Amino acid sequence: MGCFAFVAPALFFYCLFLVGPIFSTVKISLNEWNGASPYMKWVGLNNYIRVFRDPIFYKALGNNIIWILFTIFIPVLLGLIFAVILTNKWVKGKFLYRLTYFMPNVVSLVAVGIVWGWIYNPEFGVMGKMFRALGLDSLASIDYLGDEKLVIWFLLIAGSWTCYGFNMVVFLAGLQGIDSSYLEVARLEGANPVQKFFYVIVPLIKGTIVLLVSNSLIGSFKVFDLIYVMTKGGPYHSSEVISTYMYNSAFNMNDYGYGSALAVVLAVIIAVCSGIFMKLTDRDNT
Repeated sequence: MGCFAFVAPALFFYCLFLVGPIFSTVKISLNEWNGASPYMKWVGLNNYIRVFRDPIFYKALGNNIIWILFTIFIPVLLGLIFAVILTNKWVKGKFLYRLTYFMPNVVSLVAVGIVWGWIYNPEFGVMGKMFRALGLDSLASIDYLGDEKLVIWFLLIAGSWTCYGFNMVVFLAGLQGIDSSYLEVARLEGANPVQKFFYVIVPLIKGTIVLLVSNSLIGSFKVFDLIYVMTKGGPYHSSEVISTYMYNSAFNMNDYGYGSALAVVLAVIIAVCSGIFMKLTDRDNT
């Protein structure tokens, strides 16, 4: 009873600000509600049926999958490569490199979206000026955030830019825990740097890799700030992800029931994917 008294305040606020809103979201998802009316119209599972019949939902889910693949493999791989390089004794100014690489992770994603929007701007953007300086005027005039085929890829460039610094710092911590004798034995056995990387370093930091991949998986499904600031899911839903579609449905279209259903579906997808990933990694470790 005495122990419960210590955890009771934290448990109260946990239920108030996390568990309570979850149940409220599920309740709203079973109703039709515009967010202002004092009454909700019970529609049961109609909102969920509507979700799985909605082509925009599948478009948003596809963009989420693209975002996952791009922001998991590229930033995690770059973070690991930079971390391995910075562990070498011949690298000077390690603190400056670590600070520089990690800085994008500190900046608000809203600010990142605004800055990258300026970079991509075809009229005064840095990228356009660079293309003009190289004599590539045709590339400089393209509206990269307004092209349905290009927009998601240029958003991914901006999104991955903010991730690799965090991965690098975590990998640095993992690499510092490796006993140098393993690398010394590999060197004496004639292993080259590439072989040491794949057959010694990677297996020894497998736990760190699993942690960062799972973190990137969840974060990629929940991506919102950057895309909403730069494109709001447009043009014509070509850069829509589930979270932006959920926000637009609830707060711009005043369809809170449908927006809540999208939120519940997104939570289930994240839980299932995370569970499968953790199950597979646990099986590999046994």
